[in-house]
Amino acid sequence: MELKETWRGLLVILVIGIAAGVLNILFFMWVMNPLVTGGKGDEVAVNTYAINLFVGWVFFSAWFLARADDELKKVEEAVQKGDRELFLLAAPKNIALSIRILYLVISALVILSFHLFDMQSLFITGEIQFGVAFLVVTTAQVLWDLDEPVGGAISVRGIPEEWLEELRRRKTVARTQPRVIPKDAEDMKTIA
Repeated sequence: MELKETWRGLLVILVIGIAAGVLNILFFMWVMNPLVTGGKGDEVAVNTYAINLFVGWVFFSAWFLARADDELKKVEEAVQKGDRELFLLAAPKNIALSIRILYLVISALVILSFHLFDMQSLFITGEIQFGVAFLVVTTAQVLWDLDEPVGGAISVRGIPEEWLEELRRRKTVARTQPRVIPKDAEDMKTIA
């Protein structure tokens, strides 16, 4: 049953990536291409912008994927060793919301940067626009999935049910407790 759920989750990731690719082609052809047609004088700037943004996104993604994979491996190791405390420490860790938002903004800019090219060939347009959107959206989904070591498609298997119950209990308690915001540097010392 778990293998079936994994494949279902991976299939959903793939289908969403394909849909993003197709929608990106349509958006480029109907909206963006008419706006950039005849922009021959801007080619150097567009090439520099798109390539640099894409390379930056690749490094950013690789770093996040490696970190998420490391965290997943910590949870797997805790389960294999039977170390409940390590599991309860590692499992709830996630990429911060602010970093997720930054990653989504950079990802959107990468996709949109390829809309600045003046493309005439339908085949080249389809290949580039589909490929970029598929790659970026699928990578983001895999990253989010890896960042969820307990419930994602790519998740740790064989976790004892009592560990999962304790994890759920701790998450519920953490959500209901108010956050303490220090008033000054002296309060920061007591928190640390």
